[in-house]
Amino acid sequence: NGQVNTLEGVATISNSDGNLLFYTDGVKVWNRNHVIMQNGTGLFGNGSSTQSAVIIPKPGNANIYFIFTIDAVTGPTSYGMNYSVVDISLNAGLGAVINKNIPLLAEAWEKITAVRHQNNNDFWVITRGLNSNNYYSWQVTSSGVAVTPIVSPSPNFLPFSSNYSIGYLKPSTDGKMLFCAIARYPFSEMAKFNDATGAVTNVIKFKNSPSTR
Repeated sequence: NGQVNTLEGVATISNSDGNLLFYTDGVKVWNRNHVIMQNGTGLFGNGSSTQSAVIIPKPGNANIYFIFTIDAVTGPTSYGMNYSVVDISLNAGLGAVINKNIPLLAEAWEKITAVRHQNNNDFWVITRGLNSNNYYSWQVTSSGVAVTPIVSPSPNFLPFSSNYSIGYLKPSTDGKMLFCAIARYPFSEMAKFNDATGAVTNVIKFKNSPSTR
């Protein structure tokens, strides 16, 4: 009975028993009954964003979740990276979006991922800057989302292009490495990730095959 109908990115979250809580295409949020959550429209993701959203639980609070969204790279009107807040305890456990579209980064590729902090409690949310050399990592703690990200320069400048934004940013299972797929470009990137500090280092290039360009 899922209601998602999207070209690309989607995110879901379940409880510790594996039962669905809610899901999103980065624009709308549906509760576990597949109904639009209260205030659950108008998020700044996009149906044509490779990774339009990722959902992170707030450490130390079983009721609060953060939805991080990435807009599609289409031009100067892009919303970039934002986050919204869900309180799942509202509406008899069906939840409501209580804060929406809090800005984090004005220009971001359609790539977002999350890694658990080395302390096994907090999280890092990571993206690759648009028209930039930089990776950005925000720490998510019991206090909420950090205002200031950890900024890590890559030796590779990626110019603006909606084509290059295609491709996932994915961590290794231990959270120590990142792979940034850049479709339709001569290379992709792999790097080390420090899950204690949020730093991205040792960025190396991987040559893309002609079929991915």
